[in-house]
Amino acid sequence: MRGIHINPQLGLLEALEAAQLLDRRLTVTTNNLANVDTPGYKEDRLSFQEVLMKKIGPKGKRAFKETVPYLNKEQGILEHTQNPLHFAIVGEGFFKVQTPNGIAYTRAGNFTIDTQRRLVTPEGYPVLVNGTPLVVDPGMARGGLITMEDYRLQVSPDGVLSIDGTELGRFDVVTFQDLNKLKKVGENLYMAEGMEEMPSTNYEIRQGFIEKSNVNPIREMVGLIEIQRTFQSVQKSIQGWDEATEKLLGLNR
Repeated sequence: MRGIHINPQLGLLEALEAAQLLDRRLTVTTNNLANVDTPGYKEDRLSFQEVLMKKIGPKGKRAFKETVPYLNKEQGILEHTQNPLHFAIVGEGFFKVQTPNGIAYTRAGNFTIDTQRRLVTPEGYPVLVNGTPLVVDPGMARGGLITMEDYRLQVSPDGVLSIDGTELGRFDVVTFQDLNKLKKVGENLYMAEGMEEMPSTNYEIRQGFIEKSNVNPIREMVGLIEIQRTFQSVQKSIQGWDEATEKLLGLNR
């Protein structure tokens, strides 16, 4: 009859993997909290799955846990800013913007107009309308360009921009088959590496509003406390296994 082989380091290995998972959770949680006030920000979440992998010798196998990141697609609360250059997407989709590194995508519609009269993001990246940057011509508006009291630039619910009834074009609002494959590249932007965009159909544009971050700060703070307490328990477990290993080595000498 074969004896049962027990790896004395298995408990320590499990504790170290738990610490790695907690470190990943901590990174995601702190990043979410840092973006509580970022317009259009979509929080990251983690799911956990068990994977069977060879870990104990050439024939042995064991299950270990790994994290799978995914994007929380829930709609953020709309904030009424009364700024005619602010636009919120209600529903699915992203605005397209032109950056030095290629086309990027954002949910943040807190736009402005640059010195070239282009509609741009706060970082100065042109927003695309019918595939090209939108230039707002002051001569198209009666009495000047845009003011808070009497603005002329308007947008329809389906994203068509116009000044005094003269159509300028439609916002390029697009979506993707799998949003979890979008890559966050900073400046509240996403890149679609190896994915094809699709025109979004299930959306509405609201002018004078911005979509706020969908991060729930209370939930994230509770999660932060939970991570801290769990990490303390894991540390004690690692110390316990370390002490047990030292005793075992002492007995075997």
